[in-house]
Amino acid sequence: MKKVISTIQNALEYLDKLGPQKSFQLFRNLGYEALFSISEKVDHKSLLFLSQNLSEQEIVSLLQSIQESILVDLIQNTVPSDLVFYVKHLGLKDLKLLAESISPSDVSKINSTIGSKTIVEILTNIGPHSALAYLDAIGVDSFLELTKSLPVKDFVPLTKALTPQECAEWIRKRSISEIPALLKALGTKNAIGLLQQVGFQKVLSILSVLNQDELVHLIHTLNKMKLPSVRKPAAKKSKPTKTEKRAGKRKR
Repeated sequence: MKKVISTIQNALEYLDKLGPQKSFQLFRNLGYEALFSISEKVDHKSLLFLSQNLSEQEIVSLLQSIQESILVDLIQNTVPSDLVFYVKHLGLKDLKLLAESISPSDVSKINSTIGSKTIVEILTNIGPHSALAYLDAIGVDSFLELTKSLPVKDFVPLTKALTPQECAEWIRKRSISEIPALLKALGTKNAIGLLQQVGFQKVLSILSVLNQDELVHLIHTLNKMKLPSVRKPAAKKSKPTKTEKRAGKRKR
């Protein structure tokens, strides 16, 4: 009896908040059972917020494209306004991939640590597959530490210069704090250029000999040096062959 009363109350609230047209369209497209099934598993206020702030097509696609158990975890671990932002700016395909790949506790941690706007900006620039590869390689805590320490405009080129495995190796052999510190000391563009020009392994080797401050000082010193110009040796003139000599004589 309590379930019946609760169902009626929820239905009336949908009618009140969404209006009869949108409510009946949702009931028709999703089915009463599907809608109230998920309403029982999550705070129906959250579901109502999603229904109010997403279009009918968006809410229907959200509920139909993601498996209910995964969707329940996603709704429970994401602020409703953030979830609306993800649907509108990421798209359901990427949202589904992320929801299926990241544990509910990690979803909650990522949402609360760097926020929906930063998440979308990172995913838009590097793609969900690259982001997941980084998460798998370095772990959620290290990923969040990097994204908190570096603005997105610096984090994105870093992910393009370092593979997830290289980043994990750097963290393991050196420290995670060294990465943003080096980018800030040299400038992101210069640090990325150094990695690309010298190579990841050689940069790690240099840092094992010189600490970060010494490396920065060395680079500044080299920049101030006026190195002597190195002249390329003049190309030797090849001696004319006998055939060429004969041809020259004939012309005369």
